[in-house]
Amino acid sequence: MANPLLMGIVNATPDSFYDGDPQNNLASLLAKCKDYVQSGADILDIGGESTRPNATPVSAEEEISRVLPLIRAVRQKWPQLPVSLDTVKIPVAQEGLKAGVSIINDVSGTPDKEMFRLVRDFKAQIVVMHTRGTPQTMQGLTEYAHLLEEIKDFLAGKIQEALSCGLAKENVIIDVGFGFAKTREQNYELLKHLSFFKDLGVRMLVGVSRKTFLSQKRELPPKRKAQTLAAQLVALQGGADILRVHDVKDTRKIMNFYQELEAAP
Repeated sequence: MANPLLMGIVNATPDSFYDGDPQNNLASLLAKCKDYVQSGADILDIGGESTRPNATPVSAEEEISRVLPLIRAVRQKWPQLPVSLDTVKIPVAQEGLKAGVSIINDVSGTPDKEMFRLVRDFKAQIVVMHTRGTPQTMQGLTEYAHLLEEIKDFLAGKIQEALSCGLAKENVIIDVGFGFAKTREQNYELLKHLSFFKDLGVRMLVGVSRKTFLSQKRELPPKRKAQTLAAQLVALQGGADILRVHDVKDTRKIMNFYQELEAAP
């Protein structure tokens, strides 16, 4: 089995729950990318619209203006490095793919068939995530009769839809959607049982970095680093193929440790 990959989060937004900064500009974002690359990132995940709970939506034009200059600069500076684009909008995905993006990270939960076909036409990959509703409504949509089974059935359906649109199975990646339409207890249940999803037969991305369910005593995101790193180790043990993170350098150490542990007699 291939070694798990490390995806660094690059938020070209003024309102990310963790590191959105109104002063974000191309120079500072490129500096972050350079730090991630030097720290061992395998993929950069660039996003121009926050998907935190109650985030304000932005237009496709605004999102494109935020991400496209950075995508082009990254592709020029690190031409061999895979770039992922975190978007749910087809016009944004199209511009990103034209600029050299190789992964579309669609957190909508319900990619349009046109999105699947677009990704197919560019011979790219797509991440399909489980969620319900929108960032404005998802926290009120957390009732499940059987959490693991319902999420698995949802993702299995999306895999089949992607395949029916002509995508190869190796180009489909699933994400169980930590923090999206799930309570703290449900997030913990998912983390404990990630291996339940491995028989879907595609790679699995896990994004738990600094999320609210990891908070102890109402800690804000900058204080959630220790439990984030612990959760990422649990995710690796559960079969995560890609970790999507803010703390690239420290997560790389954990991944190296985990791989050495797995190789030990």
